[in-house]
Amino acid sequence: MILATSSGDYPIPPEVARVLPDVPSLPQPGAPDARGQMETFQDWLNAAPQHAIDYERVRRWHLVQDELAAAAKAESRPFIVTTDGLE
Repeated sequence: MILATSSGDYPIPPEVARVLPDVPSLPQPGAPDARGQMETFQDWLNAAPQHAIDYERVRRWHLVQDELAAAAKAESRPFIVTTDGLE
């Protein structure tokens, strides 16, 4: 798995990937089937209260990882994807 950030793409270590909630990809607005993707995602989100919680956890984790990757890049140091922000 790869984490795409504003600072680049980074591999997600297996130990981090194992604890990430299983959340489908977000719909791509420019895709030919964007409407179908949005409906499918919305159906998944509404299917169980836990789905909204899982989505929010992954969204927050991605924001934290993006900030950490930017800081590492600014300081010219390597960045390793972690579980920071997943709490």
